[in-house]
Amino acid sequence: MSLPHTFLTLTAAAVLWWAGHAVSSSQPTLRAKTPAPAFALAGSAYGSLTARLIRDSLYSYWHGGESAATPVTATKPPQNVPPPPPGRFARKGMPPPLIPPPSPADVSWLQARVDHLTRLEKSRTQRTSRLPLSNAHQNYLNAAADVRLRFAYELDPGDATLYEILHFHIASRTKSPEVARADLHSLAQSAMAYGVRESGSLSDALTGAGAAINLLNDQLQLGNPHRDHQAIMEQWQILEKCLERYRMLRSGAQSDGWWEGIPVMRRQEFEDHAKLLTRIRGMIERTLQPGLESSNASPRLTPAGSH
Repeated sequence: MSLPHTFLTLTAAAVLWWAGHAVSSSQPTLRAKTPAPAFALAGSAYGSLTARLIRDSLYSYWHGGESAATPVTATKPPQNVPPPPPGRFARKGMPPPLIPPPSPADVSWLQARVDHLTRLEKSRTQRTSRLPLSNAHQNYLNAAADVRLRFAYELDPGDATLYEILHFHIASRTKSPEVARADLHSLAQSAMAYGVRESGSLSDALTGAGAAINLLNDQLQLGNPHRDHQAIMEQWQILEKCLERYRMLRSGAQSDGWWEGIPVMRRQEFEDHAKLLTRIRGMIERTLQPGLESSNASPRLTPAGSH
């Protein structure tokens, strides 16, 4: 009896994988320094895309779905009925009749299916009850948002928006201020390390700059008894390094021609966030100016958002 080709193919693939794993494990030079992420999604382009898709769906969790406070009226609003065509005694310059909207029969089958899926997705997160959320339901929404947010950030640790949302989430949801402070410091340290690495991207540099700003804001609060001047200078240098790296990467992307290959909305998101961080950097610089002059660590004044 002959074996099916699928079974033979799977057996050969398993043997080859086992042989390669045995060879790589026996030689120290071939061993990975860090364990590979599951399915190689975390930190990849596919992971970044998946993280942005999860980020867009988080709004329904933050706001508990769409509100149904607006009552639905029984009477339909009057539709725009096109006027009759001009007759013999019509005035000159009369606007042409309005073109009626296409009937459902004119819509293609594929477009109709897409519209149906869009309505289903909207109905999935739409609230149908006028009563306020119970404590148990609110706790469930908070827990679900926390799981999705942390999972999205693990997929793309360089997403600046996800980092800021996670920072706010930890600061507002953690009951103990000491625990929240430690978690925020650890999150910012990992974001800065991820942003200053040599293989970092544009978004990674902005994320590292935002993390440095958050630590500086915490250090420069009025009446802070734990102010560490050495840590402030280190965080300032990381902020300058991240913004300078973003400017360098963007300039290289423009000269190499792949900057135009980034979608317009994505480029605008980069530029807006870089300008915001640059303005905050200017305010922090004015606060630190006496200390910077005394330590001869005057920063560069080239803003990251300038062309």
